[in-house]
Amino acid sequence: MGSVLIVLLLSGLYSYKIYMDYRVPVPYTDRVMEIPIVENLDFLDGKKKMTSEDNPGVYFGQALMPYDSDGTLYLSQDFEVEDWVGEIVTGSRDTFLCTLPDDAWEDKADSIRNNHVFKLWMVGEDGYYELDLIVCGMPVMTISTEREEPQDMGDYDTDPDHFVYDPDIIWYGRMQLFDPGVGVDRYEITETGARFYLRGDSSSSFEKKSYSLGLLNAQGENLDTSLLGMRSDNSWKLKNMVADKSKIREKTACQIWEMFDQTNADVSQPGPRMEYVELIVDNDYVGVYGLVEPVDEKKLGLDKNDVLYKSTNWLVPEDEDIQYAIDHRWRLMTYLRIRYPDIITDYERSWFPLRDYLNTFYHPEGDGQAAQDRLNLPNTVDMLLFNMAVSGSDNYFRNLYFAADVNEDGTYTMRQIPWDLDLTFGEIVGGGFKKDETVIYEEGAIPYLRKTAPGLVGPLLQTRWEECRATFLTTDNILNIMTDNRDYLIRSGVVARENERWPDYTMSTDLDDILDYQRRRMEWLDTYFVYEPEG
Repeated sequence: MGSVLIVLLLSGLYSYKIYMDYRVPVPYTDRVMEIPIVENLDFLDGKKKMTSEDNPGVYFGQALMPYDSDGTLYLSQDFEVEDWVGEIVTGSRDTFLCTLPDDAWEDKADSIRNNHVFKLWMVGEDGYYELDLIVCGMPVMTISTEREEPQDMGDYDTDPDHFVYDPDIIWYGRMQLFDPGVGVDRYEITETGARFYLRGDSSSSFEKKSYSLGLLNAQGENLDTSLLGMRSDNSWKLKNMVADKSKIREKTACQIWEMFDQTNADVSQPGPRMEYVELIVDNDYVGVYGLVEPVDEKKLGLDKNDVLYKSTNWLVPEDEDIQYAIDHRWRLMTYLRIRYPDIITDYERSWFPLRDYLNTFYHPEGDGQAAQDRLNLPNTVDMLLFNMAVSGSDNYFRNLYFAADVNEDGTYTMRQIPWDLDLTFGEIVGGGFKKDETVIYEEGAIPYLRKTAPGLVGPLLQTRWEECRATFLTTDNILNIMTDNRDYLIRSGVVARENERWPDYTMSTDLDDILDYQRRRMEWLDTYFVYEPEG
């Protein structure tokens, strides 16, 4: 598989170079990124024009450049840095690169924003390749397949979780990530082994696929590596973002949840983080993706007693359904899944926290323990405020992680962590935009407490809401995050590439409706969270 390879380019210099003085047997007037600029291409007369499904041997750093089989090279650069960073060379002394004069080389930011196509020629003794070069203003990731392994899916009755959610094919190969280090003056190229497969329930119906990605070392074992400044881990998600034409909703929501986490000293509630990448799979450019950290036991700090569940539907099972799962030793019951522990020895114990939670807040059949004692209240309050602020139409029972922090005596408190945040800020399940800013998106715990302990939960919600609104949750801050993400996508040049590649999933940079909706939404929420005691 090959071990992890990381190359750093600092201030336009890097420590490893393929051929510093490769032969250029034709006159040239200047160089850009070490590519000779020639006045004409007369020297190609008599040479054969060739094509290749794979990169014919063009390198950036010590890595083969990202390549589409139509003959296009992709170069990742920071559009905020004026100078070109790094050098583009060939991997052989018997070939050389050249380009013709092009004024676009003089304005890097403009050439990136406008998706300018540079022309390169890779020339050998008898033949040449004519290549397009596109400069991307965001990180570029490539995944390549070396082999595939079909999986035995078994049957539903034996293991429904495996049958429904595990992949039927796993691909093994290589991953490269070209990170221009936006704002940090550092270029980093990361190369590892890779295991990847199709992910997502609803997203699997789209032609543009989402992927789960695992990083591997030379021995084919899990390899923890930090990508794009996020945590060091071997497990990552690549989300197609098809449901959101703006491509800013999920990233914006992830950033807002991170601020909820950072400003609440009473609870640890880290959620998913996301960064944009342009993705190439097996020499096929597939557009802009969200590279997302998973939510798992490591992120949440769970120990051997704790349990992590994921809800992927609004269907709440009855108590007898949970008992059925226990009796049959299932990790899955009507779209509720046990995600941790990996190995379950006592299914009744592992299902108990969520079973009890549902019986308390959805089927009032609890054992008499005060309802609020089952909750990590600071987290429950934050989750509700967050989901209402982002209008999480797909996140008020479905697409939630429930993390049960279990004590030795079996008692527990439950934390909630959001996931899959593309249907937010007015975008609704089934497609379309809901302009009504007064829609309520609340998971069952807080509404239950509003009825049973109004004097407890009402003041908590109002106090925390006012605290957030006075700091990070101002309307202007939310709108600025949205527009900053939109502007990043525009300046990176990805909009034209995405729309050319996926004309059926047209990307839009018009945020007027979203911004107007969010202004009205925040004004309404300021009244919604005012606590007014009865009597």
